[in-house]
Amino acid sequence: AALCFQAFLQMCNLPVRVVCRANAEYMSPSGKMPFIHVGNQVVSELGPIVQFVKAKGHSLSDGLDEVQKAEMKAYMELVNNMLLTAELYLQWCDDVTVEEITHPRYGSPYPWPLNRILSYQKQWEIRRKMKAIGWAGKSLEQVLEDVDQCCQALSQRLGTQPYFFNKHPTELDALVFGHLFTILTTQLTSDELCEKVKNYSNLIAFCRRIEQQYFEGHDKEGSSSAPSRAAKKSLLR
Repeated sequence: AALCFQAFLQMCNLPVRVVCRANAEYMSPSGKMPFIHVGNQVVSELGPIVQFVKAKGHSLSDGLDEVQKAEMKAYMELVNNMLLTAELYLQWCDDVTVEEITHPRYGSPYPWPLNRILSYQKQWEIRRKMKAIGWAGKSLEQVLEDVDQCCQALSQRLGTQPYFFNKHPTELDALVFGHLFTILTTQLTSDELCEKVKNYSNLIAFCRRIEQQYFEGHDKEGSSSAPSRAAKKSLLR
């Protein structure tokens, strides 16, 4: 989600200084990430941030007609319902990944036993959400199939265009890039999720294009935060 937010602000040509904080999740007014601090205002999550930026006179979708805007919102819902949920499932509901990667990564900023307490608290929260939306009983194979269907729909919509609505990026492009780049570059115990995305060459080319246009050359210290060099190498090889 944070990478979606960074891509969106880069596409709007708005300056942003990214600060990493161990307690960022607890600083957010909604308890969710990402959030921005502008003057005396704090706004969290991509949707409200998009609306906040639009109220300040910056929008990526002003050139779309009403039908296109409705289509864009439908695809954004698809991404949130499938890709985001699948990422959370893999990180917090796959027992091997949870123990080997997620717990150590999530708890790393905190001393023992707080690191374990907060990790288990987060795991309980995510698993309760999965149960509420009917994902708790899904197998890993079913989750991967959902991801594949989502990628297939996105690939067909993108086609040979540079962006989902032809020549200019929209909020959908920022959202898709953030989630696909995360899937492609995040270490998990299995490469199965990453391989699902790699089956769609136009989605890989789309991620390369956005990374090169909006992030490369912007990773100077104290300025906008680009994906790490290690992540770039993983995606561009």
